[in-house]
Amino acid sequence: MAETLPLEEIEKHASNIYEAIILIAKRARQINELQKRILDNEAEAISQTEEFDDEGVNADIIERQYLKLPKPTTIALNELMEGKLERVDVEEPE
Repeated sequence: MAETLPLEEIEKHASNIYEAIILIAKRARQINELQKRILDNEAEAISQTEEFDDEGVNADIIERQYLKLPKPTTIALNELMEGKLERVDVEEPE
């Protein structure tokens, strides 16, 4: 069941709510890419070790594994709330 978080609680971890949303979104994209690479590596390992006549079987296995992974936005939000995310400003070279 989804839980509603007060905006004030989220704002404690960033200078404003918009910055918090950007931090969460960027981190969620990073997590999504990592999960995707892990699943691709697993799919490659499965296809090398087992012979399947139907390509759909491999896709079904990977899809089931993907469904078991926690959602990237949930992970990113939890990381922000635990203080694990911080904004890093990158200075442009002159």
